[in-house]
Amino acid sequence: MKVKSKIWIEKEGKPFIGYGRIKLLKEVDNTASISAAAKAMKMSYKKAWNLLNDIEALAEQPVLVKNIGGKNGGGSQVTAYGKSLILQFEILNENCIGFLEQEYKKLT
Repeated sequence: MKVKSKIWIEKEGKPFIGYGRIKLLKEVDNTASISAAAKAMKMSYKKAWNLLNDIEALAEQPVLVKNIGGKNGGGSQVTAYGKSLILQFEILNENCIGFLEQEYKKLT
């Protein structure tokens, strides 16, 4: 058996980041595109855009740099702050799972 858990961080009572939002940020980082990230995650562009805007609204700094489309296309890049959120969340999540696994071993 294996312990599973999902965590998320709220700010001002609203979801800020969690597993799905971090996955979306990572996809934007990999593809440099909100549209491509949404497709990779099998979600609508509008939903991806709304989730990213929700993060931006609660973030202390910009999470994305968005370039408007045109002749050379648009694109989006995850900022250094956005990348630090990804890393911090992944460390927190790994530590949480490690703790829960230790606690589960004590019970079995």
